[in-house]
Amino acid sequence: MSIRRQIFLALAAAGVAVLVQSGPAIAAPPPGTPVVRAPDGPVITEIPADSPEVAAIGPESVGKPIPNSSGGLTPAQLIPHGIEGEQRHFTPNPEQWDNARTIVEVVLRRDLPAYAAVVALATAMQESLLRNVTEAIDHDSLGVFQQRPSAGWGTSEQLTDPRFATERFLDALLVHAPDYQAMPLWQAAQAAQRSGFPMAYARWQEQAAQMVSRLLGPRQGPVRRAASAQAVLGCC
Repeated sequence: MSIRRQIFLALAAAGVAVLVQSGPAIAAPPPGTPVVRAPDGPVITEIPADSPEVAAIGPESVGKPIPNSSGGLTPAQLIPHGIEGEQRHFTPNPEQWDNARTIVEVVLRRDLPAYAAVVALATAMQESLLRNVTEAIDHDSLGVFQQRPSAGWGTSEQLTDPRFATERFLDALLVHAPDYQAMPLWQAAQAAQRSGFPMAYARWQEQAAQMVSRLLGPRQGPVRRAASAQAVLGCC
């Protein structure tokens, strides 16, 4: 069975239907490509396709659904423009699931559509594999979105808070791509991030959609809004 077929079956088991967009695949930069940074943009460190972090083997740490969140999402809500290019996947550890959950919670609290959560997760996967980078590995990029204090994203302490970093990403998305829902995922992410490898964000569409679906729960039925931030977060 092909790897892509296995991916599709895994997505189906998680309750995510996949739309496949016809047309040429988007070529990802080959391993070893020098890091490129657009002016004032984040740094992307290219992850080789054979990296153990991309092709992890072992039991998956399943993310628990967020209380009172919206289940029963349709493919049009999660991946409205189809899947572009070859996809990559990795097995998230508990810390990565926690960061993913934080990102989705912030999207819910801001009453943004599920597609915003998919865009944000795919962006964080490409930038950091959903790790909260607390020590800069290139220039001064930090956090799950590899944002730079010197570019005005926030202080080092702020950007290593996944909740604050997500807020700043969404701020940039809404300012630079107010019509992001009409854009393919990589274009929406690029409008906020200004990366040297803009189409690389597309490679995480499938896994981002799968994780958002899992975090929002398996319930079927119409999408509904949480009554409050407390209800979304399941806390006081």
